Amino acid sequence: MPNPAPFLDSEVVKLRPGSKLCRDTFQVPNLGHLHGLVEGPGAVHFSHSGLAIDEAEITNLDWRLFVADVFPADSSSNDIRPAVLPDPAALPVPDYYTSPFYAYYPVVGIRYEQAVLYCQWRTKAVNKQLKLGSDFAGESVEYRLPTEAEWEEAAEVRSGLPYGTTCLELPVQVAPKAAAYLQKRSGSTKPVAQIKADIAAYNSRHPARSWINYAQAEPYFLKLATPGYVYQGPPNDFGLYQMLGNVAEMVQERGLTKGGSYRDDLAACTIRARGQVAGPAATVGFRAVCVAQARVKQ
Repeated sequence: MPNPAPFLDSEVVKLRPGSKLCRDTFQVPNLGHLHGLVEGPGAVHFSHSGLAIDEAEITNLDWRLFVADVFPADSSSNDIRPAVLPDPAALPVPDYYTSPFYAYYPVVGIRYEQAVLYCQWRTKAVNKQLKLGSDFAGESVEYRLPTEAEWEEAAEVRSGLPYGTTCLELPVQVAPKAAAYLQKRSGSTKPVAQIKADIAAYNSRHPARSWINYAQAEPYFLKLATPGYVYQGPPNDFGLYQMLGNVAEMVQERGLTKGGSYRDDLAACTIRARGQVAGPAATVGFRAVCVAQARVKQ
């Protein structure tokens, strides 16, 4: 039987902001002066200085494209190729990196040096594309890991709140037709028909759950054997997904992670909380910031 579709979480687990929930209003900075500034694909401006940051964590698919470009299958450098692959011993499930099911899940099991190498490769690849477009001739960008302060600025959205909002839970509905998908995602051994019935019973209780992907108490079919889909919402007011929870994210300060992970408690997922990492881990990934070097020609 083929794997269920790999990137359905936004439709499978629907978090629904209600009229009395998540209506915080913060001082989101007006960044209109950055209009026309190159920000790079997939990045969102969050700072008056012109910095942009990836809207989501780097995925397994992103990483596979990187590996394939740097070390093609027919390359004579295949002896080096394993050095840029995730550590198999640090994956949450054996097929996490290779299965299409997890293509849009965050890459994990990588070292700090590998993340830096990815940013260097991406800088070259994007700048090469910019040179091919007449509107961007002469423009350039640089990708790198964010500093801790930059990461916190992007996550907090000037809210001054531990989680960037006063709202930690949202009404949720789970799609019964996604029972097979959730069986794979959770690692459950229950039959699909039973999972479908249990989802229907769960929905009938009009449940709520945290939008932060941490080790929360929830039904077996929503428990995660791995990190989750990188675009699971809602995003913060900058439009950034999964800044808190899912995977802890590496920053420039070596050995330091931010945001907490799907295996952490909620307190580890505050904006100011710090995690530690000494090597490849099943709970640690990253996103990059994009530094634009010049404005688009008008």
